[in-house]
Amino acid sequence: MDILIVQLKKDELILAGFRPKRGGVGFLSAERHHLEGGEGELARILSGASLAAGERKVALALPPSLLFMRELELPIADRAKVRELLPLELKGETALDTDALAFDALPLANGKVLAVWGRAKELIEKIELLKGAGLEPELVTASLFHWNKLAPAAGNVAVTDGEGIAVYRDAQPVYFRALPAGSGEAELARTVAAAEISHGVPIEQMISYAVSSSESEVLAQASRGLADAFGDDAHAAHDLAGAYALAAAVADGSAVNLRRGALAYTAGNQKLYKKLRVTAVLAVAAVALLFAESGVRYYLVKRDLNSLDLSVKGIYREVFPNRKKPVDEVSELRSEIKRLEGAKTSSNLLKLLKDLADAKGDDVGGIYETEVDGLEVRLKADARSFQAANDFKARAAKVLDGAEVSEIKSRPDGSVTFNFRGKMKGVAQ
Repeated sequence: MDILIVQLKKDELILAGFRPKRGGVGFLSAERHHLEGGEGELARILSGASLAAGERKVALALPPSLLFMRELELPIADRAKVRELLPLELKGETALDTDALAFDALPLANGKVLAVWGRAKELIEKIELLKGAGLEPELVTASLFHWNKLAPAAGNVAVTDGEGIAVYRDAQPVYFRALPAGSGEAELARTVAAAEISHGVPIEQMISYAVSSSESEVLAQASRGLADAFGDDAHAAHDLAGAYALAAAVADGSAVNLRRGALAYTAGNQKLYKKLRVTAVLAVAAVALLFAESGVRYYLVKRDLNSLDLSVKGIYREVFPNRKKPVDEVSELRSEIKRLEGAKTSSNLLKLLKDLADAKGDDVGGIYETEVDGLEVRLKADARSFQAANDFKARAAKVLDGAEVSEIKSRPDGSVTFNFRGKMKGVAQ
């Protein structure tokens, strides 16, 4: 999914679209708007922005002056656990109760942790403003915390955009500060000197993306990712460096995000629930079809069993025409055959009947007359078609020698009746 960065600066709004790719993000397009009329104008611009169309992951980058930072020494390094610990660690040290704040943490190169927080009320106002324009952000942060995507892999470097400054040692974060409004070169120099003294990091290079900095030096100083994202467009790379850094952090999952706890993003869960509802409906439909198929199979099996029962009853009536209604035709036939012909003959005859029932298949509706005379077997049956009768002949040939089908007669519904004869295999007369 594409990433849309909504970057609020002191006097302008930047909208920048990026597409995740292997090893970073690629630049799509951007818009820049000057802000003079407050939040009313901001809402109007967001509603009419061309980049607002389509489904995208939105990240809101606030000016660093709206957030608060403090370096802490904590006995744990796991970022998720540090987030949970911050409200307790900072309780009583902030102007507001920690329940009215939103926190995140960023590990520093010196083993410390940078605690980042903002006032929940102010963050909610910004979130609702974007939500009203159809751009509810999944992340609320500041681009300042992600400038490691702009710093070179080696050396002590300071990165600034005129609103904040970040210091890195070999691309690892060391120091962050939001610069006062209207800060010039003197304030920046004092901040750099303070960082060098307090953290023991002599700054070897200053990379500036401030409005007054030179665009021609951007690509020469840029990280490989920034150069790959913008190609040879030094102007775009200069103006959108902060948006790129945040997009790259969103893509790899390392972004600082204040939308946690009561401010957590839930719209994505609602979309997921809708998809799950569709999946559930499809699953119910699949189960219904499965039961329907099982019902059809049960009906077909029951029909075949009824047909087999009728065949057995027909055989019983042919063999014992004068007997009263039997209790169990199969058992009585088995016992009578054993008594009259012995166990071997009975076994052979029952096996023959079973094999003929198996050979009948679905296309032969029923065998309504069976006559066994020594090795000679004669049947009368009905089938769905002439071809079905011949198919039965082919299957019965595995059981009987000299299988023949004769006297095939058609019925009005297209089915046929036929006579069949053959000799039992491997049985001594």
